[in-house]
Amino acid sequence: MTVNTPKIRQFEYSQNGLDYLKHTLSLTQDEKLFFDYPIVYIVEDENKTSSKYQKSTFDVYVGEANWLEQRTRQHLNDKNDKLQKLTHNPRVYAIGHDMFTKSMTLDIENRLINNMMGIDRVKSLNGRGNQQGQYYTSNMTDEIFHKIWNKLHHENKELIPPLNVVRDSALFKASPFHKLSEKQRKAKNEIISRIESALSTEDDGQLIIIDGAAGTGKTVLLSSLFFELSSHGQGEFANPIINNLDSYLLVNHDEQLTVYDQIAKKLGLSTKNHDIVKKPTTWINHRPVNSKADVVLVDEAHLLWTQGKQSWKSGWQLDEIRKRAKVTVIVFDQKQILRSEQHIDSEHIATMFLSANCVVKLEDQFRIDASDETIKWIENFVEGNINAIPYDNKYDLKIFEDPLKMYHEIIHKSEDKQNGLSRMLATFDWEYKQGKSGYGKNDKWTVIADNLELPWNLETRTAKDKQRNRGLSWAESDYSINEIGSTFTIQGFDLNYAGLILGPSVIYRDGKVSFDPSASANKNAIKKRNGKDHAVEHLKNELNVLIKRGVHGLFLYAVDSELQKALLDAQNK
Repeated sequence: MTVNTPKIRQFEYSQNGLDYLKHTLSLTQDEKLFFDYPIVYIVEDENKTSSKYQKSTFDVYVGEANWLEQRTRQHLNDKNDKLQKLTHNPRVYAIGHDMFTKSMTLDIENRLINNMMGIDRVKSLNGRGNQQGQYYTSNMTDEIFHKIWNKLHHENKELIPPLNVVRDSALFKASPFHKLSEKQRKAKNEIISRIESALSTEDDGQLIIIDGAAGTGKTVLLSSLFFELSSHGQGEFANPIINNLDSYLLVNHDEQLTVYDQIAKKLGLSTKNHDIVKKPTTWINHRPVNSKADVVLVDEAHLLWTQGKQSWKSGWQLDEIRKRAKVTVIVFDQKQILRSEQHIDSEHIATMFLSANCVVKLEDQFRIDASDETIKWIENFVEGNINAIPYDNKYDLKIFEDPLKMYHEIIHKSEDKQNGLSRMLATFDWEYKQGKSGYGKNDKWTVIADNLELPWNLETRTAKDKQRNRGLSWAESDYSINEIGSTFTIQGFDLNYAGLILGPSVIYRDGKVSFDPSASANKNAIKKRNGKDHAVEHLKNELNVLIKRGVHGLFLYAVDSELQKALLDAQNK
């Protein structure tokens, strides 16, 4: 069936603007389409700036209605309506289509909100996400949505960038409005039910664990829970217990902290007087034990400190969080523990799981868009085995003999709009000392592999770079194409293509991939903990994190000659 092009009409957000639209449409055949049938609409208000270094920003509201005229009048006449805060020169984009049904307009509304999360210039975003299941015309919604977005981009390039640009954004990837898989939805419902039960019975100190490997959709599930528990009734659960919670999200990773903080501010969940996204140490130090929060969500709880370090002088941060929360929900992956200060013995982990009130296991791979055989090859490589690289028409897994050529290919992928966000990564096998001059060009800490020399992440960033890329993660920043990322900047984030240099700590001996801690520059990973050596485990976890960043492709180059030969042999097979 041929899908018609959507129709979009702009009008000033006012009674006069609505009247003028009605008058102009009365002269066309589109009057019924916009005034008698379901509609999707966007209200945008541009905040212009006089600064030559900053672009104007937008406040945006996305909604849907059965009748555009009635809904617009409701907005205009309600003094408590969120749109009353739009005070510059707000405009409405009314979107009509002859295939619109109630279910489809709800779906389109949710998709618009979801993608607008990834627009850097959208300062505030209002709207109620309405994820839809299957409906009669759902097989057409994707095509209709793309046509709507492309037409909006044509009408307002300042507000609406191309869709591929939006979907490279870390904010988009962590958006709480992504449609959940059936397993994720069941997990969310179970967690919400557990929270409701715990809070209604005042059964404090409960622990809920979301357990899953890298790329299994933990972030999307957690973000959806975060919005549900913090949006005061804007989510899908109309329950007074859930809708009025004192809830927080804690994360120990600087890059991810920035992403969640931006999401909270963009959606109005955090304010200047009440910030709900914090670092664990900050939250614990300012939260008395006798003043329990209702729910605390912890992203990447495997990164929590488990012993004293700098500003943190106590034991396991999770224990201190649970003392201050009625319900604690953590995302946990044992294979992403990277540092001695975060190390947890397997016995302690087993005890934690046994003490949990609920454990949700996520197993489906969402990040790596590859065949099962390719995903299995990557998993086997981390476990020490190199098999023949399988043919995969969806995923580009390639071994390079020349790291400089690999870098040039990453640049090519990054400049290609079809491929998008692509960056170089490496195991932490080249020295880096924060605040001190390095040994490379311009005194930068540098990764040197054969004929390739590139500085470590954040080494080349200037004040202008920082200003120009304000709010963006390392991978999204334009200067980072000239740097090499590490677990400190890339953990928890996606790339379309990842070019990974396996440094001298990753070796191949006696037919197995193994690790040489003496070749690692990651002092925090290889130092002993209470007299015990966990270096090999931490280096293996580092490889596990880095090798699973690429959504559509993974390029590899190994410094160790035996490992490089084994990889090339696997490719030639």
